[in-house]
Amino acid sequence: MPAPWIATAARHWRHGRCVRIRFAERGPALRVALRNAAPESVILAGNSHVEFLGAPDFGGRPCINLGIGGSTAADCAAHLADLRAPMRCAASVLIIGTNDILRWRHPERASTERRFEAEVRHILRILEVWSTQVFVAAIPPIGAWATGRDPAAVAAFSDRLAALCRAGGHSFFDPFAALRDDGSGLARTGLHPDGVHLADYTRLAADLVRLVAIDSAPSARRLRAPVPARSLRALHAAAWGVRP
Repeated sequence: MPAPWIATAARHWRHGRCVRIRFAERGPALRVALRNAAPESVILAGNSHVEFLGAPDFGGRPCINLGIGGSTAADCAAHLADLRAPMRCAASVLIIGTNDILRWRHPERASTERRFEAEVRHILRILEVWSTQVFVAAIPPIGAWATGRDPAAVAAFSDRLAALCRAGGHSFFDPFAALRDDGSGLARTGLHPDGVHLADYTRLAADLVRLVAIDSAPSARRLRAPVPARSLRALHAAAWGVRP
């Protein structure tokens, strides 16, 4: 029998590989969608809850869905860092955390919560450059029969998200409130048989549109492309008269 840390490392590798494959499949379409972004666009980012939403109608605003199924906060941060938004959009909506509370990731550990918080900060730094407003959803509840995830972590990680929003001036909201069984982290109703995904994403889309209050005056500022690290090294070398 392999040591526990080996089994955990294998799970990380398999899960990460699946997410990377999905990003490779969706990446070209996501890049095209971002190139066509308009000042009134709404960006959706996060995990499978986002991917299953499709493109909700935010009052006729173009919707750019960047969701990648299986994503943790670290995956989402890496995906967004690999994309570019040439135009600053009206708003971004983030749904993340469901895959960070898998039991084999040990969400009960303070170190896991701190890593989650650091990765979400990374995501928010990207989204606040890409959009005028940023909305972050609470982590959805899970089914009592979904033993692979820790229900106690739903509230703990949602509290982390809420604190980051307060610190950054972003909007924290809960589109899953109607599904929750008080503060247990479990759902009363409305879930798919897998105990993780929703039975009705059309309803979630409608709740997002209702709860996300987007300002009416979008910014038309075009974003500068970041200078590649290699170019920065070359500029530094030229300035100091050394070879890069």
